[in-house]
Amino acid sequence: MRFEIERNETERLMIEDSEYKGHKLVSMRIHFLSKEDEWLPTKKGVTFKREQLDEVIGMLQKIAAGEGE
Repeated sequence: MRFEIERNETERLMIEDSEYKGHKLVSMRIHFLSKEDEWLPTKKGVTFKREQLDEVIGMLQKIAAGEGE
């Protein structure tokens, strides 16, 4: 499964799930539009185990609510 958020005309944030060596993962990575019109990944991003997803979502919800400021 993959979702995309456009940052500007040449960059997108790609959020996707994958599996590597039996581990289910979630990646959030910046992709750029190449000269060949292909979306390619950059080093900017993070990958974490899917079992950590609820914890990450909880933290993001706290940030969105302005908690912890």
